[in-house]
Amino acid sequence: MAHEEGRLPEPVSPDLYTRQYFTTDCEGYDIFASGLEKIPERIREALDAAGDLSGKWVLDIGCGRGELACEAARRGARAVGLDYAEAAMELSRERRNLLDEEARARVEFMLSDAKGLAFPDGSFDVAFFVDVYEHLHPHEIESTLAEVKRVLRPGGMLIVHTGPNTWFYRFGYPLVRGAARLLLRREFPESLRGQYDDVMHVNEQSPWSLQRGLRAAGFRASIMPRSFFPGIHPAPWEKLAMKVLFARPLGYFFCTSLMAVARPRPGGHEAALRVERVAKLLRPARDSRVLLVGEAEGMLAKRLSRLAGVEVTWLEPAPRGRGEGGLEELPGENYRRLAGDPLSLPFADGSFDALAAQFTLDYAESPGAFLREWRRVLKAGGALVLAARNGLYRGLEPRPVPAPRLTFTPRALSSLVESCGFRVEEVATLFPDLRLPALYRREQGFFLSLAKLPLLRTRGKILFLRALKPREEGGAAA
Repeated sequence: MAHEEGRLPEPVSPDLYTRQYFTTDCEGYDIFASGLEKIPERIREALDAAGDLSGKWVLDIGCGRGELACEAARRGARAVGLDYAEAAMELSRERRNLLDEEARARVEFMLSDAKGLAFPDGSFDVAFFVDVYEHLHPHEIESTLAEVKRVLRPGGMLIVHTGPNTWFYRFGYPLVRGAARLLLRREFPESLRGQYDDVMHVNEQSPWSLQRGLRAAGFRASIMPRSFFPGIHPAPWEKLAMKVLFARPLGYFFCTSLMAVARPRPGGHEAALRVERVAKLLRPARDSRVLLVGEAEGMLAKRLSRLAGVEVTWLEPAPRGRGEGGLEELPGENYRRLAGDPLSLPFADGSFDALAAQFTLDYAESPGAFLREWRRVLKAGGALVLAARNGLYRGLEPRPVPAPRLTFTPRALSSLVESCGFRVEEVATLFPDLRLPALYRREQGFFLSLAKLPLLRTRGKILFLRALKPREEGGAAA
């Protein structure tokens, strides 16, 4: 779209997205009109890619007619649909009215621009961006993806669907059209473009440009070629040909659209990588209480306290606090900060939904006693996340560090935690930031990929463990 030099192009006007557009040109209206039981295949596949949505918070950006948000609510999610077109709000609320009372209470629709999301940090577990990417200019995509990354919780996921795939029009369709003319004596249309494409599609994507754009926004993405042909019933040989052509890598040229499953990409120095990994393993839900033990630098406390609906208590180990109950109140920001004995916590049984301890066990005289006390203050089903020095690590240290009292191997730490009544879910390691900017320019991808190699998977510098307190206390160790 032409625009004056030095000025960014104007957004596509919301006035173009009329009821007529949503009910004629926008794919899937015939299914939409048939009721709740059926949804377009592209929307079903996007929802399936997100996995179990029960109890999760879902954001549908560019909700259109509201099918995705309403179906997410039917699957047990708390869903919010956004769109900047009045017609979209009308159709979405009509769709919402068809839901049963329970599902209807879990979904809402808001007239809003995606470039400035009016939600606190960490508000959503999953964000959907279905058939919106191509309608936003590159500068709008940059702002929107930054906002999406901000409102996702640790471990959150972004699902993108966009069409058309420009490689299909540039390379795939001319080959298909030529082959049909020569081999089948069939004439395909010269163009498959819709009447609104030239005006509304201001940022169509190829597999490469979509991957590059998501990476630049700080996401790690898997790009999959997709094609959906509702109402078409191909012959058996045509099904076989489509299966071959639509699979990767040929599908990047012969599929009409693209789907991406993306997560925020870890980056930064070693401490930032560690904190993000601990936050991801904690998975703090809304309306949850989290206890942090041995959080000397404060990065994790700040990270978690910005999440919507999370109450953070940070306990710094001290032999005995001067205040009531052996605790000393310390200055804090959006969290409660205390000094006290982590071996004798002045909290009632089952006070917290999750507990994280970074390097606290490394200096403990009796790590088993610490773990049993921490288990006491966790609710049944609560999560324990540990970060510790890995006894198997044999790499370089960028600077001298105090020698710990104890080191753990992955197997030894798992055995210790299980002996104290927890069920271990995950054990992983992280390689360090060796601070070699001349070689790596502070890009951590190389070191992070080392932890995926079978021979090195257990030998990263930092050892992480996630465990749960069993819900059935009778079967757990005391």
